Amino acid sequence: MAKQPCEIIVKHILPSVRAQLSKELVDLGMSQQKTAELLDLTPAAVSQYVSEKRGYEIEFNDTIKKEIRKKAKEIIQEDKKQPLNKICKICDILKDENIIKQINQQYEDPERCSFCRFQDLCTTPQ
Repeated sequence: MAKQPCEIIVKHILPSVRAQLSKELVDLGMSQQKTAELLDLTPAAVSQYVSEKRGYEIEFNDTIKKEIRKKAKEIIQEDKKQPLNKICKICDILKDENIIKQINQQYEDPERCSFCRFQDLCTTPQ
């Protein structure tokens, strides 16, 4: 059964972004516990992200990887202000890089997309 773009974002893209960002924060010296608190995740989720047991369905290109690392550094340098906004910025870049569109191609159903607020991310003209 086809999925809506917003469902694809939540199920596939967001976990991959969280995984990469969690790994970067821990690699930069933040504890898994603090990473979990900042990203509003459970410590178990961060542990699985850092050990690459979860959230690595999508392989990001170098541009996205650099942006995730940059956002991780910003979170640490800015005294951990608004880390969830950093995730939104990463998703905006994914949209600009057409990565969301590429993933949507795997699940697309134009009839379901016609009413979705993310319909501009679909590959089929409406």
